[in-house]
Amino acid sequence: MTVLEAKHIRKYFVGVKALSDANFILREGEVCGLVGANGSGKTTFARVISGLLRPDGGELLLYEKPVNLKSHLDAEQYRMAMVHQNLSLVPEMTIWENIALGREPGGALGLLDNRTAVEQARKALAVIGVNLSPHERVRNVSPDEKQLIEIAKALAKDPRILILDEPTASLDFHQVEALFKAVVELKAKGVSIVFISHRIWEVAKICDRLVAFRNGETVGELDFSVQERDENLIVPLITGRKVKARAGRDAAGRESEITALNTGAPALEIRGLSLAGGRLADINLTLRRGEILGLGGLQRQGQEEILMILAGYMHGYSGQILIDGTPLALRNTRQAIRRGIVLIPGDRQKEGLFLQHSVQSNLLYPKISMHRGSFFLPMGGYQKLAAEAVDKVSLVPPNLRLNVSQLSGGNQQKVVVGKWLTLNPSVLLLNDPTKGVDVGTRENIYEIISALTAQGASVLLYASDNEELINNCDRVLIVFEGKIVKEICGDDISEEKIVVSSLNVEHAGEAAEAGRVL
Repeated sequence: MTVLEAKHIRKYFVGVKALSDANFILREGEVCGLVGANGSGKTTFARVISGLLRPDGGELLLYEKPVNLKSHLDAEQYRMAMVHQNLSLVPEMTIWENIALGREPGGALGLLDNRTAVEQARKALAVIGVNLSPHERVRNVSPDEKQLIEIAKALAKDPRILILDEPTASLDFHQVEALFKAVVELKAKGVSIVFISHRIWEVAKICDRLVAFRNGETVGELDFSVQERDENLIVPLITGRKVKARAGRDAAGRESEITALNTGAPALEIRGLSLAGGRLADINLTLRRGEILGLGGLQRQGQEEILMILAGYMHGYSGQILIDGTPLALRNTRQAIRRGIVLIPGDRQKEGLFLQHSVQSNLLYPKISMHRGSFFLPMGGYQKLAAEAVDKVSLVPPNLRLNVSQLSGGNQQKVVVGKWLTLNPSVLLLNDPTKGVDVGTRENIYEIISALTAQGASVLLYASDNEELINNCDRVLIVFEGKIVKEICGDDISEEKIVVSSLNVEHAGEAAEAGRVL
């Protein structure tokens, strides 16, 4: 049975054609992937079929009958639930209050039945292997736990149609596996799932079928019951181009380039860096000019704390930080920026952008805020810098006056990167810089980073995706429980070695056994 069918869906925003001819079919008990580059219309489509946006044309059918969804409440009447890419949680409320919000169970005399609500929240969390107290406030939990709560919130509605929009962007490998286990169980119960992800391996693993969007149109489909689960078949649907063979790493050549750039003190050095509570313990590292140094390991092992200290956001640390051989006591972000240290944060919307301001305002904010000298700003020169940044990051559309909120997630991330290009930074701190962006945008961002390192800039990169560390780093430091436990260099950087070191297991055989247990 076809539970959802969209025919020729169209949706327009001011100056933007989000969907021009979107077609999609979802069958009962099926996991259907929805893939496409940033700006292809995936999230807009998901919001249309879940009642959050009204389409400007086309037809939507649920359970083979035409419907006119005026709001998400209408969609919920058809037992549809959506996990949003941008979380819809209320930080000041508890986990159970968030999960029950809008559908609070009633008891005798019309009073709220909080006990039942707590139990429902506990069960929804258990489905995806989350061991959190339902009474904990959302503001106190980590980003990946918030993502899992968002998923539990949708599961608590007992949906027949579940839309997952980038549900794994903040999750580590084991959390993804727990989610996939839940997806398989839901599918067996007849639940139909729309799975939206930029992680191609996830789509190939969990989906029965996939549909590809490009520029607001449906451009292709793969049925894995008759076709191979091959990433090389998926990528051309997304990009419209054949998969390029990845060039092999020239570790020896890179080392020669880095050596040539380093004739004096290192760009950055950390000696004995520690944080109270054991969050960091005796961290020592050296970052050379022109080098991309990776921070690997399981999530929440201290990688982000290192970046936040270096960016001037986190205080109360002990140890020594040296920039170009000179000790520096980082007191605030302005001091770090003046020394050429900039951070591309993990949450672009909350930490990296002013969403209701223009592209130009966002690109120029660091430059203007660091302005010294004349009372008058040289806006002509600044606008030229903004235009150059737009060109360097290949922003789509290349409109400086457009509000950042109107851009796709990948293009928003390009603005986050582009705003620092106006300052010519010497050290870039990257906190999962390509989380939730498509293959093309990811390549574009790393091309920009590579060009900066060729000019002598240095990069400290944390990525939750090991593939990014393997493909881009000259060295990788594995962080485990606040300590650096392993350094992997050049051609030795591999998935196996990163995983083994991340588990702090000495031998590959033990790691394989641990992997089977997990």
